[in-house]
Amino acid sequence: MTALQRSTGLVMIAEPVVFMGAFTALQMTFNYPDVLREPAADILTGFRAGGAGLLAIWYIFMLSALAFIPVGVLSGLWLWPRNQTAAAFAATFGILAGLVQGLGLLRWVVLVPALAASPGDTATTEAVFNAFHLYAGAGIGEHFGYLFTALWTISVAAALWGQYRPVAIIGVVLAIGIAVGMAEPFGFAMAGAINAIAYTGWAIWLVVLGVVVLRDRTA
Repeated sequence: MTALQRSTGLVMIAEPVVFMGAFTALQMTFNYPDVLREPAADILTGFRAGGAGLLAIWYIFMLSALAFIPVGVLSGLWLWPRNQTAAAFAATFGILAGLVQGLGLLRWVVLVPALAASPGDTATTEAVFNAFHLYAGAGIGEHFGYLFTALWTISVAAALWGQYRPVAIIGVVLAIGIAVGMAEPFGFAMAGAINAIAYTGWAIWLVVLGVVVLRDRTA
């Protein structure tokens, strides 16, 4: 086993484990992601009540999203001997997926704490929160995050299609489910639920993919 193979497999396993761990912690302490659909005043009040512990969870969640950048880089390097075109796309889309999701979540550790503690005009505070919530969160973090995560998954599946076709097929199906989340702003009521189910399955798939990488014996 090469150092590249070992690093790729371990990072693929660790990233979704940390991500889902932070996600679960936010579910338990902050009613995430349902809280995102609540009024700004309620979100800020809940964030303020969560204190330093909630801020720490958001920071870990943000770092786990940024951790997908090395997943993208390493997956591209590992796939390069199999399919150079798919590997190049995988590296590009993986880097972009980690970057946009990290930028979207960054507001929770930089902007939201300041807004939650702001003693100023409530209407202005809520307006600023809603603007960043829609642009940085729903736009950059979610919309582009779903897009680039789906494209990364499809790129990896394309490179593995010949040797690991069942893994590749499952990846494509999950990628489509993740991409469906992009339709939520256009009024597709089931988009959020389909995306959430697909993301959960995708996290498990990524762990399985990491195991596949570690056990691969292709020269």
